[in-house]
Amino acid sequence: MTMEACVLCPRPMSGVTEWQNAINALGFELALEVEQIPPVTRGHLPATWQGRQAGFECSVIPLSDLTETYPEINFGGPWACVYAFYFAAISSCAGVWIAVAACVRQLDGIAFDPQEGHLLAGEDAIHYAHE
Repeated sequence: MTMEACVLCPRPMSGVTEWQNAINALGFELALEVEQIPPVTRGHLPATWQGRQAGFECSVIPLSDLTETYPEINFGGPWACVYAFYFAAISSCAGVWIAVAACVRQLDGIAFDPQEGHLLAGEDAIHYAHE
């Protein structure tokens, strides 16, 4: 079963270096193994977490995709960039939520877990990644 997560941000990440530095600043052992991130590229983003493959699918989607699919959720905003992540394996789940937490912290955004219907900001997103 494929699961998903989203990050709503005021701007996109400037590149892999910014995202990797944000991950490192949180103390997670996730290494992004890509040269470019969305919106430049989309699809599978390889990553390694604690020696295991933890890659995931990632793309930039319009905010309207979320607001139309989940009209009962107030996403706030305005959000200039929405990253959508898709994953199935446990190690990929860890990779996604670490990448999400770093993005939320770095860009002062919010995370959305569609499976649970939860919005997570700041430390809550980081705590979620640790779990």
